[in-house]
Amino acid sequence: MLTQRLSNRRLFVDFLALMFGLGAWIGVNGVYVQLPLIVHKAPEGWALPAYMVMLVQFANLGPILYTLYIKYTAWAYDKYIIYTLLAAGALACISLSFLHNRTSIVFNKEHSTALLSMMFVTALVGCTSSVLFMPYMRNYREIYLVSYLVGEGLSGFVPSSVALIQGVGNNEGCMNITKPGSNSLEFAPIESDPRFSSEVFFVFIGTLLFLSYLSFLCLNNLPLALGERVKLPNSMEMLPTDTTAPPSYKVNAGWKMPKHTYYYLLIMMGLICFLGNGTLPSIQSYSCLPYGTVAYHLTVTLASIAGPLAMSLGFFIKLPKVKLLNMLMVAILGLSGFVLYLAAKSPHPPLQHSWAGELMVVLVWITLCGLIGFVKMGITTLYRPDPGRGLYYTGVATQIGSLIGAITTFSLVNYTKVFQSYNPCANITKN
Repeated sequence: MLTQRLSNRRLFVDFLALMFGLGAWIGVNGVYVQLPLIVHKAPEGWALPAYMVMLVQFANLGPILYTLYIKYTAWAYDKYIIYTLLAAGALACISLSFLHNRTSIVFNKEHSTALLSMMFVTALVGCTSSVLFMPYMRNYREIYLVSYLVGEGLSGFVPSSVALIQGVGNNEGCMNITKPGSNSLEFAPIESDPRFSSEVFFVFIGTLLFLSYLSFLCLNNLPLALGERVKLPNSMEMLPTDTTAPPSYKVNAGWKMPKHTYYYLLIMMGLICFLGNGTLPSIQSYSCLPYGTVAYHLTVTLASIAGPLAMSLGFFIKLPKVKLLNMLMVAILGLSGFVLYLAAKSPHPPLQHSWAGELMVVLVWITLCGLIGFVKMGITTLYRPDPGRGLYYTGVATQIGSLIGAITTFSLVNYTKVFQSYNPCANITKN
């Protein structure tokens, strides 16, 4: 079955589609995996992830403007918009290498304005990709959508793998910072240095974004890629490379899905993104950091790898059934509830200061992110044959769910005392 699937495709076009998908979220994910190195130095502290998630949702201005554009403008050249977004994302990531530690005063508080501003630009790329990049892949044969989705998943895998190599050292120790003449002892956490700096890391991410730009350029200009575009004579997708391919590679333009299933899956996608893009990233530091910096670093990196690995299963299995997606959704809700419980119990969650606690939190996050990635892939591929605007509405559901999740969690993190930061040096002064 795998040989049959690979024999009827141009692997170089697969590579181009994969690299195109890589550029969707790699800028945002690149900043996220640097959080273990940044969060202790940023003026926002543990609340920085919540600010970042909220800022990503403000980047939904991109999809809104694009929606107005396609509604009121006849000049529909999506590829030029994609060129602009990928180029801007590459420049923003390279700028981060020089500016990420710059701060300024906003509303009488110090904020990481350079980091958040450049991240907003990269977030525009990611948010708009949901309603622009993925629907654009309808111009190509169905088999290349999975390649794009794997590439989009790799936008988390690649930064995470590099971050694992980069490392954050051991769990933090404590250093006496008591001022001369003071009667009270004060301690602050200290960390070991990574193998290479965040500056080098952001240059690497910017380079990958530029390569994504070049890949999209090739998709639109190379004859090999143009030959893989969809052709629809007699309401059937003909395959330029092999007209004798088995029917499993052909998409009937009379595609149908029950109306209640159509809307149900959109709601499921919105809920998945409410958790995966809005809520869980905002509270990740609160659920992991009490178990130590190493646990946090491994969670951020390995959980980001789990998503694309789950999406890559689309190469080997048939489209998942709605019944299976329902079962996985129940598991996602259960694990998400447990993660929220751990975050709410910070600064003293269960099994703290034990290897069992560290292993537990890492495994839970890996499983949760893998399930989220698989369900998102399953829903997206179910809408791929839709001759209408199914993929566009999937992108809209993604952004609406992410926005509601981000606003809700940002309010809880910043305006309530539900989530408390953990200070590893606090108990020293009590002894």
